[in-house]
Amino acid sequence: MKTYFEIVPNSFYEEDCSMVCEMSYEGVSFAIKHDRDQRFIGLGVYHFDKSRPLVGYPIALDILINSRPFLNRKYHKISLVYSVKESVLIPFALYNRNTAANAVSLLYGDVDDREKVMTDIISESQYFNCFRVNNRVTEVLENHYPDAAQWHLYSSLVGSNKNSEAKLSVIFYSYKIIVAMYLNGRCMIVNTFPYQSAQDVSYYLLSVRNIFGLADVDLEVSGFIEQESSLYHELYKYFSKISFESLPEFCEFSEDIKQYPAHYFSHLFALDACG
Repeated sequence: MKTYFEIVPNSFYEEDCSMVCEMSYEGVSFAIKHDRDQRFIGLGVYHFDKSRPLVGYPIALDILINSRPFLNRKYHKISLVYSVKESVLIPFALYNRNTAANAVSLLYGDVDDREKVMTDIISESQYFNCFRVNNRVTEVLENHYPDAAQWHLYSSLVGSNKNSEAKLSVIFYSYKIIVAMYLNGRCMIVNTFPYQSAQDVSYYLLSVRNIFGLADVDLEVSGFIEQESSLYHELYKYFSKISFESLPEFCEFSEDIKQYPAHYFSHLFALDACG
């Protein structure tokens, strides 16, 4: 995998720290937090070459983790967060033990023995989030981090916004966006869309906005988007108020991390919130 960002502190006691890992088929990201100080001290962002067959992803992931000593330390808490599109939200009232695999198969094709189906409980919104991940990927991560907590990114997004104002939230990755629409204090839509151009992004965001009959909506962006980019200017054609997501409240950040725009890593840090 190609290194995009890597900030590793010179020395630290892993017993005092936690690590969060966000895994997607486009790459993987890690963040290290000193828990007593509520301070993020390190991170790594690595991208998988999209021209390579996806079958090579688990091998590349294993090589990456083995080659980085800071990814093999005995942190007192580790969280694995899956950012994969094959996810289905099922209301509590409609769920049973057979629903998960059937629902995922219905939307994304049959589940086979190369895939693992997992389920999160989103108590705040009364949903089960059923999702599937490549078996070899989960084996690599679970072999390295056998005691880690695991959940899907959507589960965090669905329960993360309590404001009554309408907001469209977008996380930018190298080849995809994750979009969440919040209205009246609830997450109404969360989905993943691939993109190759700025026009692709505006098309998806306008489609989501139009579902709710909104002439305009506040747009909050995070991830890898630049303020002066053609992508940003394309969005301004259709959204009058665009803001960059800030760093999570109650957290501190190392000087090396603060050298970069806050929105680059804000969604990653939010997966292990402070306070």
